[in-house]
Amino acid sequence: MRGRLVMAALACGLVVFAGCGGDDTGSTGSTTALVTVDVCANDDGALTDAGFVFVTAPTSGSRVSPGFTVSGCSRSFESNVPWQLLDAEGTVLARGTTMGGGVDGAGPFTFTVSYSVPARQIGVLVVQEDDPSGGEGRPPKDNRIPVVLQP
Repeated sequence: MRGRLVMAALACGLVVFAGCGGDDTGSTGSTTALVTVDVCANDDGALTDAGFVFVTAPTSGSRVSPGFTVSGCSRSFESNVPWQLLDAEGTVLARGTTMGGGVDGAGPFTFTVSYSVPARQIGVLVVQEDDPSGGEGRPPKDNRIPVVLQP
């Protein structure tokens, strides 16, 4: 009995991992449907009193070029959403602040990022809540999104 359970678990693992990685498009002609989710929707009330920043684009591993667009949803102090783009060494290439949702509720944000790098490299986009306490309160929530920076 134990042997059958182990084999069943291994088979399930193979099914789960079969969809990960690789460039094989297969010969079935099937496609994967993308589901669009409104991250600012608050149907269940979870976002009512929460401070947060959700980044919807770019996603982890995206190839970006100078002037790329960042979008998402937030609810933060005075609607401020600070951001910065770091190069492979951690040097700040660009930084700024945009406006999202605030005390009245969650709201979308969008901004563009201009930068210059001599060669393609891995960088990190950091988008976070503002910290009006200067480090005295809870740490601000932040999103660290690794991206491939194109020159």
